[in-house]
Amino acid sequence: MSSLYESYNYDASYRAVLSSNDVVKVFTEKDFIEVNSQISFDIEDSNKTSFNYFASSIISGIIHNLIFVSKKLNIKLEDIEGKIKIKLKNPLTVLAVKGYSEEAKIDSCDITVYLFSDLEDDELIEFCKKSLNSCFIYNTLKDLMDINIKFIPIL
Repeated sequence: MSSLYESYNYDASYRAVLSSNDVVKVFTEKDFIEVNSQISFDIEDSNKTSFNYFASSIISGIIHNLIFVSKKLNIKLEDIEGKIKIKLKNPLTVLAVKGYSEEAKIDSCDITVYLFSDLEDDELIEFCKKSLNSCFIYNTLKDLMDINIKFIPIL
């Protein structure tokens, strides 16, 4: 095995700048992401928040990892769809409601992934669970918060 730092680590660096309209622009390698707020409780708000990006990165990271591992093992996966539900504890603190100052945090995350494969249902579910070993987003978060993932084969 190599003792090169790069063979065990990947360093990513981003720069964030606050614009005059309170939008944070995060510069990626070749583009940028605009984040309008930490979270929005307004269901009509179409602005992208940190909370939106966080949830999106979890579910998309899991789905992309399934695709990556399935291709590596020559397993056919199709029609993948996922749902994510995140529970935020003490949201009134985030809203700055007087009298509420408890620590606001994400308490739990429930994920359901629906997918089709030629594998038998039990084999497919076992494959999906094992594939999580290489999902860095899941492995980073699993010890920090309650993450429940269900894999449901579809016909």
